[in-house]
Amino acid sequence: MIKNIVLIGNGSHAKKRIIPSLNQKKIKIDRIFSSKDSLKEILKVKNKKLFYYICTPPQTHFKIVNFLLLKKQNIIVEKPAILKIDQLKIIKNKILKNKKNIFIENLMYKHSKIFLKFKNYWKKNKKKIIKIEINFLIPNFFKIGFRSKSEDRFIILHDIGIYPVSLLNILGINILKIKIKNKLFTKKNLKKIHIHLKSQKLEIKINIGENAKYHNNIILNQSNGLKIHFDKIFSGTKTNKKIIFTNNKEKQSSLIKDDDCFVKFFGLNANYLLSLKKDNLKLLEENILLINRIKSKIKSN
Repeated sequence: MIKNIVLIGNGSHAKKRIIPSLNQKKIKIDRIFSSKDSLKEILKVKNKKLFYYICTPPQTHFKIVNFLLLKKQNIIVEKPAILKIDQLKIIKNKILKNKKNIFIENLMYKHSKIFLKFKNYWKKNKKKIIKIEINFLIPNFFKIGFRSKSEDRFIILHDIGIYPVSLLNILGINILKIKIKNKLFTKKNLKKIHIHLKSQKLEIKINIGENAKYHNNIILNQSNGLKIHFDKIFSGTKTNKKIIFTNNKEKQSSLIKDDDCFVKFFGLNANYLLSLKKDNLKLLEENILLINRIKSKIKSN
């Protein structure tokens, strides 16, 4: 289990989610830095058995990660860990050479009960599934924290698109062979993006961005007419979620009482996190490649 952490990032996410979770797991926070603090100042912390948790704005991640890797530190980075493939190439060898040090991009939803149920259902029934629809729409997206100040035109793809893209990757869908169908529909200033993909016979529809109402779900359509709705699948907080089965007019639902994924993550064994490093690196690379392809498609519209 993680015992000591240096937190880099003191915004609303750190205050609302990370710090309370660390306190609950009784993990010592040695220091808290902001993205504006110098990297040399960050490494003045004397305790060598530390984890550095980075939850600064995405465009700052590469510089901090690269510096900490040179010093052979354990690193956990909020999604998206790295934005550009050339940045990933620079740090990839350092990550693999530091065999005893952890590097992980933290996607909290992977630790939820509903995601594990979704993943198991997918494994057993993927041959029957003909369409997957992924929705992650958030009210006032551009008025929250760093997003309101970001100069990144593709902030939605980087900050929200990472959820559906990583999910497809985790399910074993070959991201490199996915086809982008038709023109992508985008709302003014890329506040909402509709993405239509195809993987062999599987149709994939992704809706992300800003919306009047909050939508966070996945809907699976099967060849036999059955629809399965997984509610709030990307939520990392402790909350009630539902799995709804609909076949013609019949509907059945089951309630999932999900735990706080942030608290659960910080209780994971350090050796287990280390074992995830290579797979995590592959996942990170393929996520960036698909997001880059989607960006190119948008630019060509």
